[in-house]
Amino acid sequence: MESQLAFLAVCLASAASPGPGGLAVVSNSINHNLRRTLPVIFGIATGLLLASLLANTWLLAVIHSSEWAFQIMTWLCSGYIAYLGAKALYQANSKMTLAAHGYSFKNGVLISLLNPKTLVFFGALFPMFIPDSGHFVRYATLLTLELVLITFLIHIVIASAIDKVSHLLQHHLVAINRATGVMFITLGISGFIV
Repeated sequence: MESQLAFLAVCLASAASPGPGGLAVVSNSINHNLRRTLPVIFGIATGLLLASLLANTWLLAVIHSSEWAFQIMTWLCSGYIAYLGAKALYQANSKMTLAAHGYSFKNGVLISLLNPKTLVFFGALFPMFIPDSGHFVRYATLLTLELVLITFLIHIVIASAIDKVSHLLQHHLVAINRATGVMFITLGISGFIV
């Protein structure tokens, strides 16, 4: 029971902490509305499911067998996050920025799947909550579903709250899109440093 409560606390902290997925939800909610943010939220949830499947099968084996493979994977993922930031920053004044155009389901999947925080979560933290009782698949499935549900609900709450005040932020979209780009670049760079 204590392990389950600890896992729920970790899931809440992970989902609520700033990261590429949360940033995409916030940015999309400011630039659009809750209804247009739902595809990216569903994409993030789908990406988490895929990341869990990959991490708990071959990817986990590759990463644990070679520190170099893990480092390369982290750099590729960080590069993608930094690329999204550079693209948002480059197009901040344009009406066609990624944020202004809106993040899609596909963006949500890729952001979640290629987020270094997701790799670390499933590769290092996740196994700590699976008991050695021989029921790995059952526990991994249950914990993954809990993580996805908590992340989904937190993103819905965030998007709903921002949807209520987004009309106040509409006059500052260029600054918000620039800040979004800088934050994505910062998150991407942090993956190269850590």
